[in-house]
Amino acid sequence: MSELQIGVLILGGGVIALVFGFNVFQEWRFRKRTQQAFARPQDDVLLDVPKNNVRDGRHDRMEPVLVDADLDEREIEPEPFEPQLPEPPQAKPEPAMAAASRQEPTLAMPEVPVVEEEDEDELAMDSADHQALVVAMLDPSLDFIAEVLFHEPHELAAMPRFNVGKRTQLIGRTERGLWKVAEALPGTRYKQINIGMQMVDRSGAVTEQELASFCQQVSRFAEDHDAAVSFPQRQQKLVAARELDRFCADVDVLIGINIVPQAAIEGARLRSFVEAAGLQLEPDGAFHYLADSGNTLYSLVAADQMPFTYHTLLDKSFPALTLLFDVPRVAGGVDVFDRAVHFAHHLAQEFGAQLVDDNRRALTDAGLSRIREQLLHIYGSMDDRGIAPGSVAALRLFA
Repeated sequence: MSELQIGVLILGGGVIALVFGFNVFQEWRFRKRTQQAFARPQDDVLLDVPKNNVRDGRHDRMEPVLVDADLDEREIEPEPFEPQLPEPPQAKPEPAMAAASRQEPTLAMPEVPVVEEEDEDELAMDSADHQALVVAMLDPSLDFIAEVLFHEPHELAAMPRFNVGKRTQLIGRTERGLWKVAEALPGTRYKQINIGMQMVDRSGAVTEQELASFCQQVSRFAEDHDAAVSFPQRQQKLVAARELDRFCADVDVLIGINIVPQAAIEGARLRSFVEAAGLQLEPDGAFHYLADSGNTLYSLVAADQMPFTYHTLLDKSFPALTLLFDVPRVAGGVDVFDRAVHFAHHLAQEFGAQLVDDNRRALTDAGLSRIREQLLHIYGSMDDRGIAPGSVAALRLFA
């Protein structure tokens, strides 16, 4: 091998080493900036708990635990009992994305002459608002979106199913050029199908293996239907998903306020009180206070995690209760938290109970005010990120 060849090899190796080193430096700088952006220089009475209690799929709570300085503060004095709470604050309007538990809003249509039902459906689809809502179901900031284009308008005998660990949604553009939720309907032919896989939820960010598997399944579907398919740039999406997941982990907090009475609370009496206050028993075994949209504002559970049922509420007593407030999922956040605390005070007054943290120390006015300040910080961070508390995006990310 000549000296020229050896020199070229050395030069090539040097260039590769420089490129690799630059990439490592860029990644280190990105991580450092992210850590600085979300660093907390002081102790946090609300968030100084394991970060992933909510996001790893377990049902552990993040309880407010007060520091010793709170012990000498004035105890909360009960307010006069009022069985009926004021009406909850109005939740912010939400676009009609396809969350599984939510009803699709009906669009107000102008008065038109009587037409056939099929024509009415087409008029509704033609609405610019309706088209915008359908397209918004897939969000590039939350979803990895694959675009499948058929060479000819195509009628699907069945909708594809994807074996992935994240939520998937499909929308289709018909031969008339209108977007709709993709369904296998006789006579409906699609020119394009967009398939979105949500990249982040409470189980964490999508992995490289999950993304590769999704792309393979979509490619197989496209090949079976003689269609072309295009994907976003995978590595960019993976980096964005990990960064979004880190942000979500910082604001994903479930507050629990314990109500501990001197004597166990009879189930029948408890049910009567909470239903008079506007809560209702849901299939998950908890009493929920719901917004007009049907989303939970706060809920009440047994402290020992025993589900409430109509049977147990008839013949059992409960030694302690916990009021839960799922921070990022609640629209009108701080105001609703104040309302939840107000309800907790009423519970304590009615049943001769005390509000305490997990260490059985009393929750004082000062401690609750400090929690409220932390909520203001969390909600400010979410607003800055463009993820409004209780919005469709928040409900998807924190599910």
